Amino acid sequence: MTATGAAAAGASKGGARKRVAVVGGTGYGGMELLRLLLGHPDVEVTTITSRSESGPVGDVHGHLRGFTDLEFSNVPALELADGHDAVFFAAPHGVAAEAAPALLDANPALRVIDLSGDFRLATGALYAEHYGKTHPHPEWLGRATYGAVECGRREELAGARLVANPGCHAIATLLALWPAHRAGLITGRVGVCSVTGSSGSGAAPSRTTHHPERFGNFKAYRPLFHQHVPEITGALSGDVDVDFVPHSAPLSRGIHVTAFVPVGAAGADAVAAAYDDAYAREPFVRRVPAAEVRAVAGSNLADVAVTAGPGLAVVTVAIDNLGKGMAGTTVQNLNLVLGLPETAGLDRPGPGL
Repeated sequence: MTATGAAAAGASKGGARKRVAVVGGTGYGGMELLRLLLGHPDVEVTTITSRSESGPVGDVHGHLRGFTDLEFSNVPALELADGHDAVFFAAPHGVAAEAAPALLDANPALRVIDLSGDFRLATGALYAEHYGKTHPHPEWLGRATYGAVECGRREELAGARLVANPGCHAIATLLALWPAHRAGLITGRVGVCSVTGSSGSGAAPSRTTHHPERFGNFKAYRPLFHQHVPEITGALSGDVDVDFVPHSAPLSRGIHVTAFVPVGAAGADAVAAAYDDAYAREPFVRRVPAAEVRAVAGSNLADVAVTAGPGLAVVTVAIDNLGKGMAGTTVQNLNLVLGLPETAGLDRPGPGL
């Protein structure tokens, strides 16, 4: 029995499984999303589309061979409006911006979750500035719910129709800053160093992401002007100035953020209490002595460590960029918008190595 069949046999006792489709399944984000959905007890994946591939999914994603009978389809996104509870866009920037509004108009009961940056920013002007193109439906930017669950968005996500999944650098940085912001502890500009693995650049190789260019190498890219900066500051209500410098590391998966947070006269106990209080009941955030990528690889977990000195807190966060940084948060958002248990399909650790 394939994983699809096994999941059907073990569906939730609460009723019929939710029918979902994935637009864009050949990239790393779509690959990881499908892996998680195939093990989800309350979900049935009916369709996975691709503009470049056809045939069995297992022929492209070898680790899924034998776990699903799905084949890639080139069905237009609009045809997925009927018969589905949710549609995911795991396609390049621009695809969801064009197609998602028509889907939502065609089926008022449908939920759409976009893994790209098409609905993360507040205005069409910001989108054009940071993504280099005109947004075709800027009226939808203000209607999307930003899917940073642990950063004050859980209630907004319940029943949301359009969810903008956070960027990988953005969610890691927000997890580092949110508790201090929530407690009113930040007193000045925040400096952030974020280090990412190569899978964050997508499946198509380029000169800067090709393995020989990354192996044994470490460098900064797009300092201060990365497209996730307005996403981060927007999620913090525009109240925090962030100097953000991303780095490329010779890792396949993972993000490690170091945030330098000015906290004025707040003592170490007050800083620690802010993070303990914010994350004590979060199922996927762990307060740890030291955050390291290996401990969260392959999971939806985020490890957060805090050290406070006079006037400054140093917060480190480790996530898997394809897990908590992308597909894991996507499934977490799906669970919330459809009223499923938040941890369904996600409550397991990574391999540890």
